Amino acid sequence: MATSQSTIDFLLDQLGGCGPVTTRKMFGEYCLYFSGKPIGLVCDNQLFLKPTTAARALMHEPLEGVPYPKARPHLLVSADLWDDRQSLCQWVIATYDALLHVPLTKPRKPHKPAVKRVPNDSPALGELVNLGPKSQQMLQAAGIRTVAQLRKLGSVAAYVKVKNSDLPASLNLLWALEGALTGLSWQVVAREHRTSLLLSLEHLQKMGARSRQDEPSTKFIASK
Repeated sequence: MATSQSTIDFLLDQLGGCGPVTTRKMFGEYCLYFSGKPIGLVCDNQLFLKPTTAARALMHEPLEGVPYPKARPHLLVSADLWDDRQSLCQWVIATYDALLHVPLTKPRKPHKPAVKRVPNDSPALGELVNLGPKSQQMLQAAGIRTVAQLRKLGSVAAYVKVKNSDLPASLNLLWALEGALTGLSWQVVAREHRTSLLLSLEHLQKMGARSRQDEPSTKFIASK
């Protein structure tokens, strides 16, 4: 059942106070935009927001659904929830804010000639997914300069090493490090592995604090 124009009109009216919300008709259904960025679909008179951790956290009982066969799961906002304008706006804005960090299309990588590596040559940090220039700079400043060093430490210990170096690292760096080592996108890591990583981080920080407390104090005796 295709989405009716009256449904779209009602949805846009409910979102009128949120900001620049628009729709575009596509194959009988509609794509929903916020400030020109696609944030979801309206199919079969139901709203499907792109899945983000931020919007999911705001929903009392988040539900998933697919807008069309073989599509990736989206956050389902059925029409009976549209009467709550405040919540609807919060979900839409949270989705938009989260997607600001995701490019609309993946930029094409410039062609690079093949680089011959000598045996035991470790790949550069920049060759890993998720690690941008800023993340690489923080790792290098903390003394982590090769992939081998990063793999030996693991994502959590590497993140702690960066934090202990008084560098402005947020949890996004932890998601990026785990994604770099596993090949997952940082968004997937933040959504599906957040709890286990935070527990490991808490454990490692407690172990570090305990070891510092157990260190004997050094007393200097002045020579006569």
